[in-house]
Amino acid sequence: MKPIYVLTNEKYEDALNYPVIKINFLSPSISFEGIDYLIFTSKNGVRAVDKINKEWQKIPSFAIGKATAKEIKKLGGKIEFISKSAYGDEFAKEIIQKYQNKTFLFLRAKKIISPISEIFKNSSNILKEIIVYETSCNEPNEKLIKPSIVIFSSPSTVECFAKINDFENIIPIAIGKKTKNILSNYINNILIPKTPSIKECINLAKNIKL
Repeated sequence: MKPIYVLTNEKYEDALNYPVIKINFLSPSISFEGIDYLIFTSKNGVRAVDKINKEWQKIPSFAIGKATAKEIKKLGGKIEFISKSAYGDEFAKEIIQKYQNKTFLFLRAKKIISPISEIFKNSSNILKEIIVYETSCNEPNEKLIKPSIVIFSSPSTVECFAKINDFENIIPIAIGKKTKNILSNYINNILIPKTPSIKECINLAKNIKL
């Protein structure tokens, strides 16, 4: 079987790490006064705010998926809502359909691809945003073994991978549609799981018939 790679430091069973991105946690001042709910679109947002101010745990949180929700629970937070979608724009639409006249705090990465703030403008809710982490490219110490199966978990992993590697002799798996769109600039025949998660990507990789 060809080796299966994930492009971050996160450990997963049956996959190797080839971290082409690294997470830099920031330390902004955060006030939770007047905030009804928190919004998280990644585990790193949860980890970042937990390092800054433990008061976040008292405020109900919205999570974009099961992995983010699991991290919220793990670090002592309260879950209000888990999105059925893995895409930020759909997540935002779900929120404004269910809630009105509330104030949300989006604890986010420096670079995001979904126009969450624009979607909130079309509602009676207030959205505040604080950048709590950023990603940057990283060159792994070890060499990527080819041929292999490579899981791209975000547009950033595609862009950072492209800076240090070619796309020859790999089978690419994209976690979702937006990542697939970026990846299609470099390679064809991209696979995508039915459910956008790393574990589903790994399951897909394990079942590829070569």
